[in-house]
Amino acid sequence: AYDEGRHATWADPMTGLSAEVWSEGLGWYALILVEALEMLPPNHSGREQVLAIWLELAEGLRQAQDPTTGLWYQVVDKGHLPDNWHDTSGSAMFTYAIQRGVDLGLLEAAAYGPVAAKGYAGVSTKAWPNSEGLIDVYDACDGVCVQDSYDIYINYPQKVNAKEAVVGVLWAATIMD
Repeated sequence: AYDEGRHATWADPMTGLSAEVWSEGLGWYALILVEALEMLPPNHSGREQVLAIWLELAEGLRQAQDPTTGLWYQVVDKGHLPDNWHDTSGSAMFTYAIQRGVDLGLLEAAAYGPVAAKGYAGVSTKAWPNSEGLIDVYDACDGVCVQDSYDIYINYPQKVNAKEAVVGVLWAATIMD
């Protein structure tokens, strides 16, 4: 996250940046970037800048994806820490955004198609049928927002069917199925 005025409790006083890269927040950003690129005309003066940001983010996501599960961590860049966990919400949004980038011809299919496929396989392990025959989505938080520390993100209460995760899983399922 970024606070231009540097007034938020989580904002570094020099840079305005938050100390942590939170999965769901970055997921929304990835979605916005790829959808904006579809809408921006090829000759728009800012399109190349947005495209460069998107390509850098997509590559970072490719590198940060857990190679075992295909998911991404709650604090994206700290998957090596033992208390970090796989966030369904951000993982589903990243899966959608990467596949959307492939579908739009913004990302190379050979390099990024497998990332989206592995992400979707991982996301699919977080959606289970309940006793009523409906699907419940696990391992996400509801309404997290930007937090002051790693510990808050990692210990934020998880909720079955957190709205952000349900929507992310629906987007991922729509583009992948």
